[in-house]
Amino acid sequence: MPESHHEGTEELVAAGGVELFVRRYGDPALPMLIVVHGGPTWDHSYLLPAAARLADLAHVVLFDLRGCGRSSRTPPVGDLPVAALQPDLLADDVAALIRHYGATQADVLGFSYGGGIAMRLVDQHPGVVHSLILASTTAYRDFEQEREASADYQARKPICPEVAWDDAALAGPDAPDGALSRALAHAGAPFDIWHLDRLDDWHRVLAGVSFSSDWNAPHAAGQHRPAVPDNAESLLRNWARPVLILHGSREMSFPVSLARKLHAALPASTLAEIPDAAHMAHFDNPQAWLAGIRSFLRAGR
Repeated sequence: MPESHHEGTEELVAAGGVELFVRRYGDPALPMLIVVHGGPTWDHSYLLPAAARLADLAHVVLFDLRGCGRSSRTPPVGDLPVAALQPDLLADDVAALIRHYGATQADVLGFSYGGGIAMRLVDQHPGVVHSLILASTTAYRDFEQEREASADYQARKPICPEVAWDDAALAGPDAPDGALSRALAHAGAPFDIWHLDRLDDWHRVLAGVSFSSDWNAPHAAGQHRPAVPDNAESLLRNWARPVLILHGSREMSFPVSLARKLHAALPASTLAEIPDAAHMAHFDNPQAWLAGIRSFLRAGR
């Protein structure tokens, strides 16, 4: 498997009235693979070590969503209106980036929350998506009871400390940018990774993430539309293009049963269950994660 491609380029791209911080790897003449990160209060850095290893196969484009990292931010960091933090606008940003780099179509990898954005992209701009990779995400909105019933979830829940969203030290006006998101990421680490003996390694990954606070208050106030579009299953079935469902076998955020349900509903889909992997399957088992993507992309070319 190739090593990470450190010769990538970094730039700010004006798209859809915002500036997006972009990193690109691989030959721009190769088919584009655009990666949409999750969070959405994270930046894309946690996916970079794995995704950049696909640069021998694709022109890999990673970026920070609006309201995240080094892209356009809301006050007090930037001047982007809070009302501009909506998933349909994020999907427009992805389409704008694809066109900015001269591609008519791209393979799109949506991770966690980014999976919802990728599905919205199919809804709003179906022609720009060549194929879809849904990584550690779901097309369904109502799964709380299923998650709570998971034996793995119940086993890990006692070791995940509670974080109060109204803690002034994390979310107050004088709190550091991204403090609440960072605390939530550390508290949820036993849900996110399967191999607890690698918690220190995962904490080092989190130390490199630029967390933001932009999304927290409007989310708590119920101002955000859901990332996943209405009737996402029907949307993808009618779209009828290749879909890879890439899911950790020990996933505790979106139970693997949801991935199997979507696969059964989509005749054009491929299901790759990553062994010994939870939500951050690219971290738990990068070899299997990358192999699933490579096989899918090669089959579609």
